[in-house]
Amino acid sequence: MSKKKQRLKLPSRSNPVARAPIMSKGGAHQKTRSAERQADKRQLRKLVAKAGADYGPADLAA
Repeated sequence: MSKKKQRLKLPSRSNPVARAPIMSKGGAHQKTRSAERQADKRQLRKLVAKAGADYGPADLAA
């Protein structure tokens, strides 16, 4: 009888980037909450600027 050496099977090294926790959320592409907030702020500033264009300095004095 011949004795064979048994090798311990080590876990294979996987790509650490592919296993990153941020990658596990997946799903549909969409804007982040901060990007949506910034877009809302820009839209509000445009509306305020447009409404302010209808009034002149004389209207503010009254």
